[in-house]
Amino acid sequence: MATINNRTNLLAADQKMIDGVQKSFTQVTSLPVGSQTSTPADIVKVFQDRITTGNAAVAAEAARTAAVKADRDKRAQTASFVASFKRIVQGMYSQSPDTLATFGLTAPKAIKKTVATKATALAKSKATRVARNTMGKVQKKTVKGTVSSASTGSSTGATPTAGTATSAGTTPTASTTASASTGSTAGKTAT
Repeated sequence: MATINNRTNLLAADQKMIDGVQKSFTQVTSLPVGSQTSTPADIVKVFQDRITTGNAAVAAEAARTAAVKADRDKRAQTASFVASFKRIVQGMYSQSPDTLATFGLTAPKAIKKTVATKATALAKSKATRVARNTMGKVQKKTVKGTVSSASTGSSTGATPTAGTATSAGTTPTASTTASASTGSTAGKTAT
């Protein structure tokens, strides 16, 4: 805005020159100005023309400032829409660079990760798995229960060990497993 202030100062100075000519040179018929002779009316006309063009420049700068502000506001308002449309066009014509060129776009380049980024991601992934104690398919297959034989006889099915939970959510002990197997035998002899 320094230009407008400077121009405003120049316009004020030109107006003061007009006022001074009209006040001080009313009795003078002509003055030698530069290489020509001018009347006070000609001198006032020169300064008035400068004021007229200066005012036009101030108005043009104000209009330009308003136009630039309107353009910036409109671009900010429609930025997300334009970005979305560009992504759609790039997705539709990613295999056709000549069609993208008609839109003024280029095909998106694949982002190449650096080795350091990949190493950091791998370390974070391993740390997360350790912290959460997560297992994949292969690791889950290696986890097996052990079969223990009861003191009264051997069982044919696999029974959970003392450290594993049953489907009911309780942890069986050796005495409950043995009593369950003897209880079924006792039921058969009673009949």
